[in-house]
Amino acid sequence: MNRAVTVTYAVHGLAVVFMLALAVGNYRSTGDPLSALAPLVLAALVTGLGVTMGRIIERRE
Repeated sequence: MNRAVTVTYAVHGLAVVFMLALAVGNYRSTGDPLSALAPLVLAALVTGLGVTMGRIIERRE
């Protein structure tokens, strides 16, 4: 695994952590589990995007 793949995973990982914190904050402030749903779905999509991009970068080099 080279530096570009590591950076891709790190950036997407930080974005996912931010979205998970946003989901927890939404849930804690409203008490409604549905308010946390959108950030959780986005976190799952960003995770998949990061893994896919990392694999593409790794395959190209």
